[in-house]
Amino acid sequence: MEKIDKTDTLRTILSGRKYTIDYFQREYRWGRKQIEQMLADFQNTFEEFYKPDDHDTPEEVMDYGFYYMGCIICAGGSIKKLIDGQQRLTSLTLLIIYLNNLQKETVEDEDLIVPLDDMIFSKAFGKKSFNIDVENRKPCMQVLLQKDQTYLPMSESVQNMLDRYQDIEDLFPDELKGEALPYFINWLIEKVLLLEIDTPSEDEAHTIFLTMNDRGLSLNSAEMMKAFVIQHVAEEDRIKVNQEWQSNISRIKNASSYDTSGMVNTQDVEFVSIWLRAKYANRMRDTKRGAKDEDYELLGDKFHAWVSNNARTVMGLAKPNDYKNFVLTEMTRVTDVYLRMMDYGSKFTTGYEEVFYNANRDLTYQTMLAIAAIKNDDTDDIIQKKIRMTAKFVDDFATIRILNFKKANWNTNKYQLFHVMQDIRNADCKTIGMVYVRALRRMGMSVEGITRFGLNQFSKRYMLHILARFTSYVNVLMGNPSHFEEYVDRKRQGNTYDIEHILPDKYEDYKDGFADLEDFESTRNLIGNLILLTRDKNRSYQAMKYSEKVQKYAGDNILAQALSSTAYSKNPSFLSTVVAKYGFPSRTQRVLHDFIKAV
Repeated sequence: MEKIDKTDTLRTILSGRKYTIDYFQREYRWGRKQIEQMLADFQNTFEEFYKPDDHDTPEEVMDYGFYYMGCIICAGGSIKKLIDGQQRLTSLTLLIIYLNNLQKETVEDEDLIVPLDDMIFSKAFGKKSFNIDVENRKPCMQVLLQKDQTYLPMSESVQNMLDRYQDIEDLFPDELKGEALPYFINWLIEKVLLLEIDTPSEDEAHTIFLTMNDRGLSLNSAEMMKAFVIQHVAEEDRIKVNQEWQSNISRIKNASSYDTSGMVNTQDVEFVSIWLRAKYANRMRDTKRGAKDEDYELLGDKFHAWVSNNARTVMGLAKPNDYKNFVLTEMTRVTDVYLRMMDYGSKFTTGYEEVFYNANRDLTYQTMLAIAAIKNDDTDDIIQKKIRMTAKFVDDFATIRILNFKKANWNTNKYQLFHVMQDIRNADCKTIGMVYVRALRRMGMSVEGITRFGLNQFSKRYMLHILARFTSYVNVLMGNPSHFEEYVDRKRQGNTYDIEHILPDKYEDYKDGFADLEDFESTRNLIGNLILLTRDKNRSYQAMKYSEKVQKYAGDNILAQALSSTAYSKNPSFLSTVVAKYGFPSRTQRVLHDFIKAV
């Protein structure tokens, strides 16, 4: 697109300027979905112009197209008060910090490093101040610049900033790293546009804000699609169809617990987009330069136009009765599935554990795959079976990739997963099972990656989940409650759980058992040398030697207890259960039996 008059680039908006935020809207509320959508939009627009196999210098970015990201409303003078737009500017600042860290770590040619510090902070008389100047965020911003892993957030908003930064680390496309990185950074700061509306006073700024967001609120894409559908329904059925549509949307909104402040899409738009992509998207945009958006992209948040153009040819909506059944049958069935996935993803449910596991890792595409698989006339038993099969596939797919240090999110794997979605669409259980098995076999990697899997910058966001799975599994095996929800809940009252290194970080005390410091650190971070402990215990044990810590483990979860010999004398059922389930060879059983007797 061409530059919109009176808009400013991201560099102009952030460089050398100071913003503060009203006390009543200081909470930062963007979620992972919004970060993922923002990065996907940036990547798609950038790749329309960047040619991976034919580029020279970042000067070429001058001829790339623009991306318009909306407006911000400010009041005041030298320090501007943000009345509207803090969600976007905070998220963009987090992205700038990430890119600044990334290029310093990976770009070898100093001439290609893009100066970004002045878009984050300024210095005067040796004192650093951040461009978005909110007092309780300062420690968090400093931590992100320094990549300090020990910082403990003091508020929900600050915790959310840390979580969203981690999402950026996880979701930032590999295609934009390496040679593409300087090009992308230059494009982001020079070609992403915002319209800044400045007012002399806060009262005027709030008036503009209310006018734009309340009185001038236009229909969203879901509402426009509803109008199109009802227009094609027979007149005598329109009231019933409208009521069913509204009932379905109300059920979804009532089940959605998250705050929509700062959200890119409302719940109804998000739901309808997932539904249409699952059932009707047949093509996806190519990665080649100049490639056009296809079904999948067009069925994003502006899907109403695609529906009006493809209702007859792709969706099979030709007669008034087709439109009626589209809402009364298909939409209602999809709504039921969508709500089941939300329910199973929000609480640990026996038989649907994998849905919860996937939701905990933000693998939200499991819902789109489940909707694709289910037919309008499937029985409830078949629906439940397809949900379990789909959740198990996503869990296996993601776990295998993670254990091999590969990203498991949709954007990284969208071409492979999109073809899987097409192959399972409205299929029977046997066909779906064959598609899932084939997709897993074609991955080129396996769970054997766990032998090399350890804690590092990539795996830190997944390690708590995996260790919780191990501990939960043994709990259940022993006939005890799972406790998985408690292990992974970072917001629970009381103590949360931390990852504990079994071997203390004291190379000098253990160097005789390792080749060198690198071997010690690598071994110490392997998954087999990590356990879960409550935060207070973990931090109190850190200074202890292993011989001292292991005695403390006897009062903790079953896996921690297993490191102490007393666990086997006090819990004889532990070994007998494992032997019975996994059938250790008789020699191993004798050794274990002798060990129990000895202790």
